[in-house]
Amino acid sequence: MKPSNEVRRLHPMTLLQRMVVSLPALGFILLPVIRSGDSTAWFHLVLAGVYAMFIIPWIALYYMRFRYWITPTELVIHSGVITRRKRNIPIERIQNIEIEQSPLPRLLGTAKVAVYTAGSAKAEGVLEYVGVHDAKEIRESLRQMQRMMQEESSEQSDLQDEASHVSEATSEPIFQMSTRRVFTAGAFHFSLLYLAAFFSLLQYIEPDPTVFFSWLLRGPLDPWRASIESSPWLAGILGVLTAAFLGWTSGIFISVNRFHQFRLDLIGNKLHRKHGLLTLAEGTIPLKRVQSLIIRTNPLMKRFDWFRLELQTLGIDLKESGFQVAVPFAHRHEIDAVLELIGGMSIPDQFESVSRITIRRFALRMSIVAAIILLPFHIWVADMTWGLALLPLILALSIARYRNMGFALTETGFVVRKGIFRKHMWLIPTEKMQAFSMDGNYFQRRLGVQNVYFDTAGASPMQPAELVDIPIGRAREIVNDLYTAFSADQLGSKS
Repeated sequence: MKPSNEVRRLHPMTLLQRMVVSLPALGFILLPVIRSGDSTAWFHLVLAGVYAMFIIPWIALYYMRFRYWITPTELVIHSGVITRRKRNIPIERIQNIEIEQSPLPRLLGTAKVAVYTAGSAKAEGVLEYVGVHDAKEIRESLRQMQRMMQEESSEQSDLQDEASHVSEATSEPIFQMSTRRVFTAGAFHFSLLYLAAFFSLLQYIEPDPTVFFSWLLRGPLDPWRASIESSPWLAGILGVLTAAFLGWTSGIFISVNRFHQFRLDLIGNKLHRKHGLLTLAEGTIPLKRVQSLIIRTNPLMKRFDWFRLELQTLGIDLKESGFQVAVPFAHRHEIDAVLELIGGMSIPDQFESVSRITIRRFALRMSIVAAIILLPFHIWVADMTWGLALLPLILALSIARYRNMGFALTETGFVVRKGIFRKHMWLIPTEKMQAFSMDGNYFQRRLGVQNVYFDTAGASPMQPAELVDIPIGRAREIVNDLYTAFSADQLGSKS
């Protein structure tokens, strides 16, 4: 697709896809009519008719009024039915172009194209949907024009490095997942997403409980029917085990659907990702946008030497909860190899511990929370003195938390680790740090400790990289060392 002022439409199959997507809402409107033919059925039929009369013209008008075209300098998108919207996206600002195909678009031969710019929290422009060939043509056309701009200005950039004529088909991936690896990743991932959706659907259908449980107890459980029906405890345990099994299988399904044939390539100064089973996703992560690297695991995964590598980039992608997955499931040596290629950082062998005071502070906070929860039950409901048995557990958790908290200042950046059940490790390159600061509440100051915070562009406030309960003198040394390293890095980059 060459740059021109030629106006282009979405794929005609967009009409059919939007019609299909609107059917679930129509089904919910007609659900009371399907379940029972009571006196209010006519109301739902009229409501369904009004919905159909409104949504069908709306879909047609949206398709007819949607336009896009590519000029030598920008991507232009016109959209809207009542409120008209025009998006002019300068080509030099485009950082990422993603192509996504969910099951229905794959069946109809269409794809969604999402265009991201630096610092954007969501896609600046979306073409939903165009033909697969058109989608690839749009991406290649935008990249080619960006390369031409860089060649004319003789400036180095991510897209100029990508002009090395190394295609995805001929490059060697720096990481990929086999089918067995994907299933293994799912076995370590527990999800209640589909279980919650299933029980939410039951709220609308409202099946007969007797018929429902008779259906559940058929087959191998039929000999146990009488025992299960007569024992609430046995029925409860069976229900919990069933929910756990469904959550486990849901985790496997989510992992397989998302990371099937996962492949990560390094092309120039960009990471190229391709993955998906039902929904195919393909996109790039410019290394220039990467602000920090996060390694995640949990006690069970760590026991078997499994880790996950994510990249915190400029602009928080809401679909990824602020992070881009670079390596979904890998061993430590595989993570180290990818870190060396894309980040220039490595996991240090030794970490410095925080103050032991953090054990006391965390145990005290958790004890107060437990007392606030259990004390009203103890006063007004029943004897809750058994809650004292939680104190050794709280102490054990406090010690485990302290042992996993640590930090290290390396030649290329700063490394922070923390977490009990969800273990995180931040690797922050020195040149990416925006600010570092200290603070402490009244109790911390009395105990002689402070917190140290590290801020990068686009960092999530919900999951900050921070050091908790550092001796005040050591906290000042850390900030001074970071400032010295940052100043030296800036002087080196200017020279």
